[in-house]
Amino acid sequence: MKIILQNLNIDQSNLFLINKPGVYLITNLINGKKYVGSSAIMLRWLKEYLNPLYLERNLERGNSKLLRALLKYGYSNFEFKVLEMFEPPYKGEEAKGPKAEIRMQLLAREQYFLDKIKPEYNINIKAGSNLGRSYSEEVRKKMSLAKLGKVGNKKGAILSTETRALIREKSGMNKSVVMLNENEQVLGYFNSIQLASEALGISRIRISRCARGIRKEIREKGKIYKFKFKLNDEE
Repeated sequence: MKIILQNLNIDQSNLFLINKPGVYLITNLINGKKYVGSSAIMLRWLKEYLNPLYLERNLERGNSKLLRALLKYGYSNFEFKVLEMFEPPYKGEEAKGPKAEIRMQLLAREQYFLDKIKPEYNINIKAGSNLGRSYSEEVRKKMSLAKLGKVGNKKGAILSTETRALIREKSGMNKSVVMLNENEQVLGYFNSIQLASEALGISRIRISRCARGIRKEIREKGKIYKFKFKLNDEE
């Protein structure tokens, strides 16, 4: 994917330059169709969407014109351009996100470019809204089930036993995982992500994202680890 920052092309070695909040424009170089978006950390968003497995798994949850186009035309036929970039009010790779005022600024500028460019790949017509978003039948059923047993969508909501089990199953936290080194050699097995996290001192979220293919590997204390969900016949 061609990446442009302030009218200058940047390569993989300079991707750290977009490790900030910002508004971006993705253009299909074949048909000219566009997508406008914003992210608290553009670099993290870009790395996820450059992973074909991530695209396929997200398409299973619902419709996305952009994801389908990326898989159909290939990354080499798209351009990622930073429209505006903001200085983050936080430091470090593990920062959870921008402050409220930065988030509001991001959405305001995203809406400005949505109205100005009128991108064809955007399903949502309002920044930060799910208006117009289409979910798959399977996801709609799970969303309906998840509402059963809830007092309401507020803090302190009560979930039924079945709903909690469904949420755990969907998150993959109760699935067995395999731990590998950088050469794909098996280092060990764990009955769940929770047990792997407790044994290794690595957060559940990092292990889960690796097992689901969102990130390729985990670097921990100078070593590289990989995780995947264990198959039924895998020893």
